[in-house]
Amino acid sequence: SKPLQGSFAALVDEINALSLPLLVIDIPSGLCADTGRVLGTAVRASHTVTFLGLKPGLFTLDGPDHAGEVIVTDLGVSAEAYAATPGALLDSPPILPPPRRKNAHKGSYGSVGILGGDTSMVGAALLAARAALLGGAGRVYVGLLDERAPAVDLVQPELMIRPPKALLDLPHLTALAVGPGLGRSGRAASDLQRAMHLQAPLLLDADALHLLAGDATLRDRFRERSAGNILTPHPGEASVLLDCSLAEIQADRTASTLKIAQTYNAITVLKGCGSIIATPDGRWFVNHSGNPGMSSAGMGDILCGLITSLIGQGLTSEQACLLGVYLHGAAADALADETGTIGIVAGEVALAARTLLNQWMREN
Repeated sequence: SKPLQGSFAALVDEINALSLPLLVIDIPSGLCADTGRVLGTAVRASHTVTFLGLKPGLFTLDGPDHAGEVIVTDLGVSAEAYAATPGALLDSPPILPPPRRKNAHKGSYGSVGILGGDTSMVGAALLAARAALLGGAGRVYVGLLDERAPAVDLVQPELMIRPPKALLDLPHLTALAVGPGLGRSGRAASDLQRAMHLQAPLLLDADALHLLAGDATLRDRFRERSAGNILTPHPGEASVLLDCSLAEIQADRTASTLKIAQTYNAITVLKGCGSIIATPDGRWFVNHSGNPGMSSAGMGDILCGLITSLIGQGLTSEQACLLGVYLHGAAADALADETGTIGIVAGEVALAARTLLNQWMREN
């Protein structure tokens, strides 16, 4: 509960310098079991055997770098004896889309929209839209703010590009994501305001989060929506949503995510090592897929597109967030197994996600 100092800190440093396989019992010394924070210094283990139940700090923030492979033992105590917990580890696909009927058409799997792509940021919106298409959506519409934006995506011509107003006027959208490359202009704010009135699940990412945090009217309108709200901030954006420092967000990622979820009445995904997914009613999940190769531009856009696509295919907002986050990381893990973690790019994660999702569907 407090930083290691003096001889204890020196001993941890000596242990870490041994360059030997290291087995930790229950929790690495110096690591906060609840948050994954390093308290001054912490043991770096190759394996951790933890007791009775999993500790969230082993799986988020700095925990994975210090715990190594985690094994849990119940010490002979039955699960029924444990206190109920609102938290869980997300370490396998929690749900899959319904099996596809042979008598189906493109309208059977959703009409989803991506709104963003202002000047010099069109690529972000196109990445999200391509991910939505590869993730299985039947139709994907893209509203681009850049007035000089292309009329067609030559890489993915199946995408239907529209001006923002035309996208927001579509009566059949089943899910909408706003934010990739959106910018923070008055026009972007106006389009976001219009999006609040759609009777479909709404995911806000990137610049849309900044616009939301800075406008009390937008915040109130968003909280009042009943069609399904999703926020997908990285830690910096989370600090804007809660008007606090980045250090405060990272000091307790679970508590921060829960506070955003409850404050904004939205399922919230706090991205990062051990992404946290929280619901407004106080439940939370720690994701266990993903790797450092995801530390490259555009990864958040892919996640945005995948989640929106899964909603279009019939999953609830919560189900889509859980599956989307896990699939996103698992796809990057599959790429890392093939090539290593250096040089993984966002576009190939979307392709790997398509392969992996189809594999899971075949196995089930």
